[in-house]
Amino acid sequence: MGYVSKTTSDGRLVRVKDYKKRIRRNRLKRKILFFTFLLFCFALFLHLAPIFNIKEISCDTGEIVSKDEIITASGIGYDFNIFRTNIKKAAKKVEDIAYVRKAVIKRKFPNVVKISVSECKAFGNLPLGEGYVYIDEECKMLEYSSIRKEGLPLILNTGIITFEAGKKLQSDGEGKNKALKELFKTLTDTDLIGIITTVDILSDDMLTLFYNDALEILVGKAEDLDYKMGFAIKTIVEKLGDNPRGYLDVSNPKYGFVYRERK
Repeated sequence: MGYVSKTTSDGRLVRVKDYKKRIRRNRLKRKILFFTFLLFCFALFLHLAPIFNIKEISCDTGEIVSKDEIITASGIGYDFNIFRTNIKKAAKKVEDIAYVRKAVIKRKFPNVVKISVSECKAFGNLPLGEGYVYIDEECKMLEYSSIRKEGLPLILNTGIITFEAGKKLQSDGEGKNKALKELFKTLTDTDLIGIITTVDILSDDMLTLFYNDALEILVGKAEDLDYKMGFAIKTIVEKLGDNPRGYLDVSNPKYGFVYRERK
């Protein structure tokens, strides 16, 4: 408790306890306790009132992953309290599905949960055993199949040993994954995904592409791929004709190209 100075009837200055300050402090404490109690009651209402139990789970799906698969993976159930449902944890579970790139889950009060997902897209076929592993542009393994996916390049010499859906490709070279990511981006930007039929990646600085299964293009290091591929396509169109066959070296485009025709 604080003290205040007061003057007595005989003119002396003394210090006495400030009872008014204590009264004000106690009044403030009672207000804080009252509003804390109200907040507690409100939170209890939100977590226990039946009106906030989930009655609808809407789901925006793509072409591959089904609504039932997404809802099951999320762990969100009907009649669960919408506030006690951990939507961040549920989104992470959905993203564990191999073909799901990103999951966003939102609450729509009072009792609706909306799930939106974006799907991964296969960009290449990796030979493994008697089949193929599909990978996306981030080198995530999507699916193992006995059938090679049409319209996508065959990726050779990655060093893949095992398949685990949803996990990143474990190649035998430190820079191979990075090189493949750069290549997939370049092929997408230049609209060459269906034209480059095979990719041979002996190492991250020995990248070789096969154009329509007939022209072998030596790219070399996975650097300046946009420029190298643009230079290669320009060379093909302007110099080699519609159906070139043979060998084309564009690993050092500033020094020109080397072409050898296959007879």
